[in-house]
Amino acid sequence: MVPRTLLDALTSLVVVVGADGRVLDAGAAARTFLGERLAGAEPVHLKDLADLVEPSSQVRLRDVVPRALARAGQWRGSVDLVDAAGNVAPYLVSVRVDPSGAIVIVANDTEDIRAREAAERESRATDEFIARLGHELRTPLNAVLGFAQLLELEPLPAELHEDVERIITGGRHMQALIDDVLDLARLRAGRGDINKGPVNVLEIVQGVVELVEPLAEQRGIRRVISPAEPLVADADRRRLWQVLLNLVGNALKYGREGGTLRVGIVPVTGARVRIEVEDDGNGLPPEAMDRLFRPFERLGAERTGVEGSGLGLALSHALVTAMGGVLTAASRFGVGSVFAVVLDTIDVRFDSDDDFDGYEYGRHGHGHDDYDGFAPVPAVPAARAGSASRPAGHLRVVHISGDPATRTMVTHVLRNSLGADTVTVPRAALALDAVRRARPALVLLDRELPDSSAEDLLRTLAADPRAGRIPAVVLTMDDDPRELVRLRQAGAVAVVGAPLDVAAIIAAAGHLTAADPAR
Repeated sequence: MVPRTLLDALTSLVVVVGADGRVLDAGAAARTFLGERLAGAEPVHLKDLADLVEPSSQVRLRDVVPRALARAGQWRGSVDLVDAAGNVAPYLVSVRVDPSGAIVIVANDTEDIRAREAAERESRATDEFIARLGHELRTPLNAVLGFAQLLELEPLPAELHEDVERIITGGRHMQALIDDVLDLARLRAGRGDINKGPVNVLEIVQGVVELVEPLAEQRGIRRVISPAEPLVADADRRRLWQVLLNLVGNALKYGREGGTLRVGIVPVTGARVRIEVEDDGNGLPPEAMDRLFRPFERLGAERTGVEGSGLGLALSHALVTAMGGVLTAASRFGVGSVFAVVLDTIDVRFDSDDDFDGYEYGRHGHGHDDYDGFAPVPAVPAARAGSASRPAGHLRVVHISGDPATRTMVTHVLRNSLGADTVTVPRAALALDAVRRARPALVLLDRELPDSSAEDLLRTLAADPRAGRIPAVVLTMDDDPRELVRLRQAGAVAVVGAPLDVAAIIAAAGHLTAADPAR
């Protein structure tokens, strides 16, 4: 039985029905929706609530739902429900049989979903219009720039040369603006050019800070990189450079003359890195924060004389989101602002492999496109990373998960329960390389991964001569027996329920050591 406190905390309509059809419990939202139907002292039967379902939906679902429950133990679909005032509205309903035989019914109002879908359609239409407009402007602009550059080569009077230079400068500014608009439209449509791989964050930060040195010196702004943890992010190198150049450039433009710009690289929970860009400028008022990442919003900066298009932050936000990260901002009016990029990290402690000579980051004939252009990074200090060699009896686990909260929980549980060293991997594309380098005793992977299915990853690992020898355990919230069979057929030695069942992990580890005493 689901605890009442949990049911009441949910905004969904939740009703628990016994095997005999009697209503056993209901959440606060469901009790409000049902009103007087649950107010009596007599037990309420599910059939007493039939009038909640709009008649045509009753006819449509009369046989469908029982068949689905008998076959798969669950059903999900759209149902028109009637509220206490007689209003009909579509709800997304999920019906599931739990192990005790009770039926759990969850209904979610789709009004927010419909509103969000309408807003997304409107946003897509706007982006498509802007993209088409940008393409149409490019052709005449290229002609203007081309002819202006030809004029620049002519023996013109000095004043005319100055006019031609203004045309070229303005045209190139317009060209950059159109490129940003098209880039933003592609990213918002999910067609952005993003190529993720290991990126040395400190190297990028140092390069960006060095590049803006002329502007910083012009305004007398001191640059500080602190803290400067040597972390490796799972990101697109070129795009991360673009984002940080925009954030650092903004901090210099809007920061206090003679002030300080701080860029920090900080490890955060869930195997992530937080790159902070802090200035001591005027900051932003609270009412401006909601509009911060909207295209063409300058938030009053147009009155300050500082040049800008209002596209930089919107484009940076879209780029960070496309890389699977988060861009946040905090500001105090009159004090300054802090912008922070949070990205997944990659564990690079195990950067050598005696059993696999010649394998390194970059394209060196191994087919790993994710590592294109990445140079080896400085070794992570032992105080931060620990030893790359595993002490006798020490359990090392590779955990593949796209969810920072799950990564944190798994690392904590395995360390406290088994003394395990957990190597976290943010996506499936990096998993095989991590397993081959770390040589773990156990591989743990989430059922839901950001870039692959668990079955495909299990098959990839099983096909590798070395990774295929390492037991793989899947962490899932799904208790469908057929799903468990599919995962085992794909190569999982065990399937562990969420929250993490430590006893099952210990059992898997015990099975492993019994099968291979050398581990």
